[in-house]
Amino acid sequence: MIRLSVIIPAYFPPPEQIGPVLDALRKQTLPRNAWELVIVDNRTVPPLDSELVAWHPNGRLVREERPGTTAARLAGAANSSGALIVFVDQDNILAPDFLATALRIAVEHPQLGTWGAGIITPRFERPETAPPPSLHSLLTLRSAAQDQWSNDPNHHDSTPWGAGFCVRRTVLTAYAKAVRADERRGALDLCGERRFASGDTDIAYVGCDLGWGKGVFRALRLEHIIPASRCTENYLCKNAEDRGYSDILHHLVRHGRLPTLRGGPLEKLRRLLHGRSISALERAVQRATWRGRARALAELSAAETKRS
Repeated sequence: MIRLSVIIPAYFPPPEQIGPVLDALRKQTLPRNAWELVIVDNRTVPPLDSELVAWHPNGRLVREERPGTTAARLAGAANSSGALIVFVDQDNILAPDFLATALRIAVEHPQLGTWGAGIITPRFERPETAPPPSLHSLLTLRSAAQDQWSNDPNHHDSTPWGAGFCVRRTVLTAYAKAVRADERRGALDLCGERRFASGDTDIAYVGCDLGWGKGVFRALRLEHIIPASRCTENYLCKNAEDRGYSDILHHLVRHGRLPTLRGGPLEKLRRLLHGRSISALERAVQRATWRGRARALAELSAAETKRS
């Protein structure tokens, strides 16, 4: 009986990343007859080889021509059957007991619709290039002090992140319907060079709308492969700017209106004083975040005016 589906959206996956990811899945303690593996080839050229899934008795490779993580995830869901879905990125190395633990949490916490890893540690290609810990969230790294769960969308510490994201099929089905109803939702996640990162949050919040909770658990652990190219100032600032933009877009999708950002002399003074206490790299990332938010407010306001 298939109890769990592992779905990997794959977009030009480097062999040095996808190899260790699949090796970690081979070593899972959960018997393979209890779970299935679906790799979604998201427009890779040339197409991915079916040998990537040949080792798994319940493995399949599907092709999705629509660009972006959201499209790939929904295609994987449509080609899978597990009541619990675990989304694994092409650079996530799961701990050996990850899938078994995800299923245990599903049973022990029937109130939760989504949950994720509390411990996401880096596997830096070049550790000497690692940014300061204050910027680790831009690399999807996490070290939760304790397990947390809530049904409050504003409780951020209990909101799971995309790496090793666990979601009940009931929630994902509702999310797919929401994406079809509002195409802007499909733009909330990664797509090519665009580094938006609100898609996972949106899924969790859809679960909250249905009465489900969300959670983060320290027993769910994985490593995130991070090449040196992701530790450069240019990459981190690009990531921060795109995330700032997607935060505003997500607010618009959720609430039907654009947020009002804090401003005025006092806010400018606060930002100035804070900027003096952090490094030049952190200041550059902070400016990039605000730049993304400002660009989103301008562009989305113009788009909303046209829609009306």
